[in-house]
Amino acid sequence: MTVALVPPITYGMGHVDADPLTTGPRYVRTGGMSRWHRPRAGIRWQDGRVVYTVWCGQQVGGLRAARPMVTADTVPDGLPVCGTCEGRAIGAGQDDQPTDRPPLLFGPRSLTPPRHCPGSRMDLYAPLPGGTAGRCLACQDTHPIRAMGGPYASRTGIVQHPPGAALFAPCPFHRWRHPRRAAPDSDLLACMCGRPLTAPQ
Repeated sequence: MTVALVPPITYGMGHVDADPLTTGPRYVRTGGMSRWHRPRAGIRWQDGRVVYTVWCGQQVGGLRAARPMVTADTVPDGLPVCGTCEGRAIGAGQDDQPTDRPPLLFGPRSLTPPRHCPGSRMDLYAPLPGGTAGRCLACQDTHPIRAMGGPYASRTGIVQHPPGAALFAPCPFHRWRHPRRAAPDSDLLACMCGRPLTAPQ
């Protein structure tokens, strides 16, 4: 039995030469762990190594050949299950809610679209005739253009605005955090890690 994984979000430039996994095993651990964990996200490196980040924040897998990763659909050996992992996995909808207690709820903040469009206050816009408005390259909505940055860092940018319906699909590693132009004069966007950012299907 596999479970759905959330995107392997990172704040830095890690995982650039890895692919995100969308499904994984229900339980994971290494031979040295005292309990089973629930995987939250996973990546596959180009050399075939698989690494899971579990809901409590640890990582399972990678180069530690002396303690290989073990996976299971159910806990087979009587070891305990990490309470943080179990509660968050169920609360986030990765598994069925228990019927003998109140429902659990956990909402990872990084999975929800941002309150302000990531193109706001940046030069990620295509100017419209007249020079006072532009089409936001991140969400395709039209908004005014303003001077920003003060006397020492002057620039123009599109005003802060909520994301439009055509907001680009998030990068699996950096979500909506780091959009930039794919090329200097392009109206196409890419993430800082180089992955193209396209409109949602």
